[in-house]
Amino acid sequence: MSAVASSVTFSLKYALRAVLVPCMVAFAALSLSGCVVEERGYARHEPPCPGGWWIEGHYGPYGAWHRGHWRCPGVVEVVEVR
Repeated sequence: MSAVASSVTFSLKYALRAVLVPCMVAFAALSLSGCVVEERGYARHEPPCPGGWWIEGHYGPYGAWHRGHWRCPGVVEVVEVR
């Protein structure tokens, strides 16, 4: 094999690698980006009091999960102290 032929195959191999690797990364990124989960709303009843507003589910100050609930104006809520 001559020096010219080996340098052609050597540079062709790296040229293909320089093209194929970014194409494979782009293909993987585009195919995985289709896995998006939609956030679903759920039905909730009317507020139990006039002027009440909905509080979404959230983590409290001590890390406990509080599910969604209605908050009514003028109602004093009980706060748990640990």
